[in-house]
Amino acid sequence: MPKNHVLMCPHCQQQEEYQLTWMVRRKRQQPPPGCDSETLAKFRKAQSYMVRRDDMIACKNVRCRKRFEVEGVQSVAYMQEAASGSVEDRAARLKAAFGRRSAG
Repeated sequence: MPKNHVLMCPHCQQQEEYQLTWMVRRKRQQPPPGCDSETLAKFRKAQSYMVRRDDMIACKNVRCRKRFEVEGVQSVAYMQEAASGSVEDRAARLKAAFGRRSAG
């Protein structure tokens, strides 16, 4: 999952927008079968998150092109759980919730 971030090259001091890739790690819907109370407590605390995959990137300046370490962008970002489920399920929930309202 690529996201854009504005970073500055430490060598040439030029700011550019770089596309960093992230790996999404989603929480499972159900706890593992046969788990004990300790594992169940860990499962309840767990949440979905994203991990930054790019640690080093190359400068976009044609004269520089040196690689530098990504700084100032967090390496782990926790995700909100509100958008879970498929698109069809969400559409059905919206229709059920707002379909009763009259249009006007």
